[in-house]
Amino acid sequence: MTQAARLESRRILITGEDAELAARLGTVFKRAGAVVRTTDGLPDEELHVAASPDAAVQKLGGLDVLVNIGPAVLPGDHPDLEQRSPDVERALVRFMERLVTTTETALEAMSPGASIINVVALSVDPLTAAHEALAAAVVDTTQDWAAILMRRGIRVNVVVGGPSIDPAVEAELDGTDGEEPAAQSAQLDVLVYLASTNSSHVSWISSVSGARL
Repeated sequence: MTQAARLESRRILITGEDAELAARLGTVFKRAGAVVRTTDGLPDEELHVAASPDAAVQKLGGLDVLVNIGPAVLPGDHPDLEQRSPDVERALVRFMERLVTTTETALEAMSPGASIINVVALSVDPLTAAHEALAAAVVDTTQDWAAILMRRGIRVNVVVGGPSIDPAVEAELDGTDGEEPAAQSAQLDVLVYLASTNSSHVSWISSVSGARL
């Protein structure tokens, strides 16, 4: 299988709070052959959160991969856990609630062989105390989901605090469609791997601070 076809026909939904990273991952996945939809996962407060993934999944005609991306910025962050702003606590709770609701909604369209990838603080370097707290919560949730969903043949993995997007990769992503896919870079290839059928044996792997699988 060529690099450009690693995700051939895989239907991928990217949702979360880091719109820039979602757009870049969408570009990488498309260049690897996937059909991609993105959504911020944050509809207006008066709208039901489930409406956002539902609409995207309907347009995809099913779902093979769900990517949940955490926020790149948290309000009022502070290096001392004891002095974090209440706004940070609310942001953490809000993201976890939406992570769970979005995933539960998307699961209805996922069959055996599907994959869920939770991504936290990919754009944050170094990790702040608040992002570390969020990462810990997402890692614990991912581990629980992996144990439960393996019975349905659905894999769940998490990537935390890396791999980072370096300037060379950014330049590639800004290039033309005819260029080699930026997913060849180790910084993003881990996500392509977890989204592909090549990782059909992998569930509950945590890639921390740029560690490679």
